[in-house]
Amino acid sequence: EMTSGPRKRRALVIEDSCVVRKSLVRALDRLGFEVSYAVNGMEGLELLKATMFDLVLCDFLMPVMDGMDCVKQYREWELDVHPSFRQWIVGISAHANVSDQDQGFKAGMDEFHPKPISIKTLTEIQPS
Repeated sequence: EMTSGPRKRRALVIEDSCVVRKSLVRALDRLGFEVSYAVNGMEGLELLKATMFDLVLCDFLMPVMDGMDCVKQYREWELDVHPSFRQWIVGISAHANVSDQDQGFKAGMDEFHPKPISIKTLTEIQPS
């Protein structure tokens, strides 16, 4: 069936803090994204495997599975399953130091931003 105009861009927020998660979901919604969310890395990994997103924000420190492990496992799966597509993943953290950020990039994150994240930052990190 015909849909009017371009499809809505999809975003995923992987974040265990309810307050942070809600504010990010609200902000992305305002920017016109269709937003999904996960409360830990395990849930995030399942959603990453199920859908291709235009933008993913992933917290570093979470219960069950942290952001690093989530991204690392996803990248391995991605290479295996659809190597032609690379999911854009932005690491977010309130407490990450430089070595944490390096680990994030090694795990396969594309960008890093400290929390809290402003709407301005969100508009700037939208990959083309």
